[in-house]
Amino acid sequence: MNRPTNLNVFIYLRKSRRDIEEEQKAATQGRSYDTLDRHRKQLFNLAKEEKHTILNVYEEVVSGEYLDQRPKMQEMLRDLQHQPVDAVLVMDLDRLGRGDMADQGTIYRILKYTETLIITPLEVIDPADETQELTFSIKSIIAREELKQINKRLIRGRNQSAREGKFIAAKPPYGYLKDENLKLIPDPKTAWVVQMIFDMFVREGKLRAEIAEHLNRLNIPSPRGKKWTDNGIMKILKREAYAGDIVYRKSVLKKGNERASRTYTDKNALIIAKDAHEPLVSREVFERAQEIMSQRFRPPKNKTKPLANPLAGILKCEVCGHSMERNYSPQRNGDIYHYYRCISTQCRTQKTQKSAKMEYVEEAVITGLRELMKQLKIASKQTKKEPVMIQNFEKILEEKRKELYELEKQKENLHDLLEKEVYDIHTFMSRQQHLGNRIREKQQEIFAIEEQINQEKEKNNKDLNAYVKQVEHVIDAYLSTDDVQKKNHLLKSVLEKVTYRRLPESTDPRDFIIQLYPKI
Repeated sequence: MNRPTNLNVFIYLRKSRRDIEEEQKAATQGRSYDTLDRHRKQLFNLAKEEKHTILNVYEEVVSGEYLDQRPKMQEMLRDLQHQPVDAVLVMDLDRLGRGDMADQGTIYRILKYTETLIITPLEVIDPADETQELTFSIKSIIAREELKQINKRLIRGRNQSAREGKFIAAKPPYGYLKDENLKLIPDPKTAWVVQMIFDMFVREGKLRAEIAEHLNRLNIPSPRGKKWTDNGIMKILKREAYAGDIVYRKSVLKKGNERASRTYTDKNALIIAKDAHEPLVSREVFERAQEIMSQRFRPPKNKTKPLANPLAGILKCEVCGHSMERNYSPQRNGDIYHYYRCISTQCRTQKTQKSAKMEYVEEAVITGLRELMKQLKIASKQTKKEPVMIQNFEKILEEKRKELYELEKQKENLHDLLEKEVYDIHTFMSRQQHLGNRIREKQQEIFAIEEQINQEKEKNNKDLNAYVKQVEHVIDAYLSTDDVQKKNHLLKSVLEKVTYRRLPESTDPRDFIIQLYPKI
């Protein structure tokens, strides 16, 4: 695999028996030979070249063959639960363990569990990659009881960190960085991409494939540095971290005799820390995205019966968030009384929500739309602040221009290096070609972002006025038709949802509160 850069790392140093023999031999000859010092310098230089951040150095002063004879290795494995890192730097694989297969398996599996890479001057090994297990020479049964105890300590520490709202995985979610306290903070370079994905999916109604295609046209790399796919977009839309929550142990690794399988955890066993960090999207937007993906926004209906509820999939209980259900009851005079009620277990058992006549709720929604239209007409005449989306685009554009300037400066310096004979002609041509390709790519990215800014500005100017006209049309069309299905589609074209609240002690049939959430 390609050598990674800019990682948080531990360094592990250990003498081998051969090193000890070499030191003894050098001492008898009057020479200075310090194995750990030599290895320390080499790994520090490696960290410098690859821009790694060294969090801790573990120097094993004894040459223990087995794990229980190496206190520094044990300490490093314990520290992984408190301070997750991206990689461990060692001189070679033998330095991690040359004991029996049980010790090798224990170390390997802990590194795999904590998603920690093994980096040597010559190779990079990802323990999570099953194809690389042979590289580590795991060929026999590991010491299960010892591994269980270590894993229990890891799990306890990680569970507690998750409850405290800390993000304990090695790599933060796309759009975030981790601070020194393992808290997520928005990444100014990528947070705007996440916000744009939710905006396109929820507000504009774009398909996941359309969003992926749009990002690829802008030359915005995916979290893995590759092209975006609809599956990648779905993972972004489903991740609770973007609403400010930490959800841990959504799935667990079940280990069998031959292979491991990942199973989903029961909801009651989840570790959830609400509002653990700054969200990138509002909770309402996130929940709306989940509704769209699960298709719950489509009104359920019997194939043999027409839709009878104009607010199906729109009217929500403010107390529990459940959809309000249309119901009816016959009256003594022969009339049918239609009303809305919440049928969730919470509201029925605790009696926290009272029903209201369907006609009154429907009238309140239309009245609310009229009031919304008035407010938007006033707002459209006022000076509007530039949307956050455009501000984010302009920030990233500024960064891209700085990157282009640095590349162009590097290309100019190539000639000086050639003249000073630092580079030969072959090296000069190779570097010049490489920088030329990067400059062209950067220019394309800048052009795409500039085009996106212009599109967003144009769309922003049109959006509010267009929405006002759309609401006006919906009100007129709604009042001129008796087709319930058409009414439902009309309301959904301008409203995300409508929340409903009526206190249990209310006696006035019109004494309820609704809140409209427009699709702007």
